[in-house]
Amino acid sequence: MRYLGSFFILIVLACFIGGWYEKQAHHPYRLDYRRAVINLPITYTKYLHNDTYALGEKYLAEDLAAELKKHGIDTILYTFEDSLSNRNFNEGWEIFMRSGPELRLDKYHNYADEDRIAVLFETIPYELNIVKNADIVLTGSLKKNKLYREMGINSHFLPQFTRTDKFYPDRKDELKRQVLFVANQWPDFPVRKTVQYAKETGMQIDVFGDNWTNVLVDDAASWWKARQIPNDQLKYFYSSADIVLNDTRPDMIEAGFISNRIFDATACGTLVISDYMPEIEEIYGDAVPMYKNAEEFKHLIEFYLSHPEERKRKALKAQKITLEKFSADKVIGHMTDILRNYIYEKGLD
Repeated sequence: MRYLGSFFILIVLACFIGGWYEKQAHHPYRLDYRRAVINLPITYTKYLHNDTYALGEKYLAEDLAAELKKHGIDTILYTFEDSLSNRNFNEGWEIFMRSGPELRLDKYHNYADEDRIAVLFETIPYELNIVKNADIVLTGSLKKNKLYREMGINSHFLPQFTRTDKFYPDRKDELKRQVLFVANQWPDFPVRKTVQYAKETGMQIDVFGDNWTNVLVDDAASWWKARQIPNDQLKYFYSSADIVLNDTRPDMIEAGFISNRIFDATACGTLVISDYMPEIEEIYGDAVPMYKNAEEFKHLIEFYLSHPEERKRKALKAQKITLEKFSADKVIGHMTDILRNYIYEKGLD
């Protein structure tokens, strides 16, 4: 009888092991929903570790990964090189930022594990044929979110954010300047309004960013200071300026996406002057002064440079709004709730 019991246990164990191997044969890479990968529109992995590679999305992705880790999702960054070489093994979440032509989500579950979840983190407008095939869409536009949900897309509003451990007031006297603009000139786009209006009105500004050599010429050549500010140094520059300027890509304005620069610079307690967007006005009211043309651009800069107390009052008002609504902990906390609710509803947890 004792031997019969032992024999029975061996049979049960063999069945269990056999079932496990059969499951592994169909699912060789067990997906882990405590892990995520962020795919970036960068060609080669070496650029991820190159501090001179000027791409704002890389820094936003680094911040997103850091915050997701704090909320229990271990997250790494991949480039096209990584994705196309099939290095995504068992991450349960695949997050896409600014998709390129390599992304074809209509075929996603044909080549990815059936239960891997495709998440679009939309900070500029995606093409609809990509959006509609994502498992989850996280969009920074209230306007787009409303449209997507009306179309039956699993969309959620998720604004961009700022890391309060990275962007906070820290003024350096040696970096003091009156008017600061940190941005790249976009290829195939008109000259950014900030620079165009400054040139038209003779308002001298200090510019940091890429692709300015053919734009800032003649009398404006001295405005360009450097190709890039290291991301971990940016708070010192924002904090030390009297005014930080912002402008927004035309397609982002149309779609209702607010630039991350607004959140980072206001978190540093500096006055931001921006081009007009109703979405910014709805959030910040008059705490972020906005211009619609070159004349208003000049007036706002001259007024706030000559009224430091009013400048400080507006800056502190905007900072309070940013810290209350757009801190990374708050925004990414909401994001992780969305992700975890999804796998719970799908029975994947």
